Amino acid sequence: MNEIFFSVIMPTYNQASFIRRAIQSLFDQTFHNWELIIVNDGCTDNTEEFLSDFLSDNRLIYLKNEQNAGLGAAINKALDIAKYDYIAYLPSDDMYYPHHLECMAKEFAKNKDVVLVHTMMKWNVADSAINTKNNLFMGMPVNISLQLVQTTHKNIGCRWTERKEFVSEDLYKTFWYKLSDKGRFVYKPLETCQWTIHPHQRHKIMSENFGGHINKYRSYYNIQSPIRYQVSDHIMIDEAEAYKYLRKDVTPSANGLKILIVGDLSYNPERIYAFEEAGHTLYGLWTHDYGYSFDNVGPLPFGNVKEIDFRNWENEVAKIKPDIIYAMLNSVAVSFCYEVMRKCGDIPFVWHFKEGPFMSQVNGIWDKLIALYHESDGQIFLNTEIKRWYEQFIPPSKMSLILDGDLPKGDIFNDTFSPKLSEEDGEIHTVVAGRMVGIDIDMVKILAEEGIHIHLYTESYEHAWSGMIREMKDVAPAHFHVHHRVSAKQWVREFSKYDAGWLHCFGSNNYGDISQCEWNDLNIPARISTMMAAGLPTIQKDNTGHIVAMQSCIQNMDCGIFYTNAHDLACKLHNSQRMKVLQKNAEKHRLSFTFDAHVQELIDFFIKVINNKKQHNFE
Repeated sequence: MNEIFFSVIMPTYNQASFIRRAIQSLFDQTFHNWELIIVNDGCTDNTEEFLSDFLSDNRLIYLKNEQNAGLGAAINKALDIAKYDYIAYLPSDDMYYPHHLECMAKEFAKNKDVVLVHTMMKWNVADSAINTKNNLFMGMPVNISLQLVQTTHKNIGCRWTERKEFVSEDLYKTFWYKLSDKGRFVYKPLETCQWTIHPHQRHKIMSENFGGHINKYRSYYNIQSPIRYQVSDHIMIDEAEAYKYLRKDVTPSANGLKILIVGDLSYNPERIYAFEEAGHTLYGLWTHDYGYSFDNVGPLPFGNVKEIDFRNWENEVAKIKPDIIYAMLNSVAVSFCYEVMRKCGDIPFVWHFKEGPFMSQVNGIWDKLIALYHESDGQIFLNTEIKRWYEQFIPPSKMSLILDGDLPKGDIFNDTFSPKLSEEDGEIHTVVAGRMVGIDIDMVKILAEEGIHIHLYTESYEHAWSGMIREMKDVAPAHFHVHHRVSAKQWVREFSKYDAGWLHCFGSNNYGDISQCEWNDLNIPARISTMMAAGLPTIQKDNTGHIVAMQSCIQNMDCGIFYTNAHDLACKLHNSQRMKVLQKNAEKHRLSFTFDAHVQELIDFFIKVINNKKQHNFE
């Protein structure tokens, strides 16, 4: 095996707390023919301090990127200078067991036609307080691609896909496939390394199956430019294309406000570009608490928001002197927004909250949420129902506004309407965008018997629902359809071909008592805007006699179908005259579900808050 040497590549980003163990595990190898190329990919922690005493070893080469360039670019930078014919990978949060490289070398030595060897890796934790299982198939965790630490391959000139091309958490799509026609892949069923489980693993930041998302990825790696992001086999998000109309420079007006946006933007974050179009200047200071995939934070791939360095935000805010702080939107932002409010008491502060008060109670941040509502200079409530609900806990607000927090940008509410499918086959076609809330097997079966189709657009939840989806297809093979999700710019064209759209369907139990309301009762689901963009009447369960905000919202506009059971719903959907009225009303009110329609109202509210603050300070 003397002719085999490994160039071990260690891409690292903010893993100082693990990196010494990783390097030491290489030093402890029983196989000594190696070099280590460390690529510091824009680390902002104390990585350099932690590895400095290793760098005197002449087998180590240290490279540094001033800004994070991404996994592919970091590895390619190392490949450019790799001296040896075999490549191994040692991510700085993982580790080798002593025989790892020896095992790999033996496999290459005895199989000249092999291009890649991978072994089994350990990833479970032997801790009685943590319940984990080392579930592997051919050495790989289920639903996760072959990982770097367990893999070695011949250095035959193949390059990793870089961020400027596209990004994916699936390493097969970004590199392994390039080796598949160059020789055999061999699996050695020996446990030779450890894949360390922690919240900042790349697949957890990127993959929606593990709580990741494009915005979480962008924020974690501080990516300043638009990216192409492969969500799945079927969906590629091309931000440069999607947001090209929202990247134009806009000249602020002479009387425009300097608005500091704090927290997170949730769904439809591009809505804030409407502020710029109205002549205002935006600054962004984002929470670093990551929650659900819809908790959007910067850097933003659209607009001209001036990013504030989280590490020095107090000094930067003091220099900017914003006219107003607009803090929002979900529970992940509560703690940070509370901190900003307390430290920036001289700046007018508006608090806009959506989801969710009950999560805040459970997660121990309820006192901060109540303080934000009570101590802020202005409060924006999701709807009148939730304002009443909060007033159980706080004195009535003297400076408030009612506005949904994540309305979409108006540009996507175009006129690209499609012909109805029902005009072709005479049956009724309904659509679900996202989760199926309140739709069960029996309902699907009954509706199918009545000639009513359900079209489900989802991918984020499809894996978790695979069993239910199969059952629904079995009971209604010609009437239950699954489609790939579509971008917001396609909502009108894609969804307008249906007759009605489903909202969250649930039975309320509050009997008109505001103190008994739950989140389903108080919420305005984001999918309302999706359906209204396409001019669709919406479907929800009839909760007459209970306080349900989305029912009040849709009833006030008379564009909803409220049902008691599946047969009742079928009857109402087949009432063609009534459906035409509902559709006409949905089209009439659709633009009120855009953020653009409320920008001036919001700015007027900001000015009112600013003037009230000045008057209060003067007094």
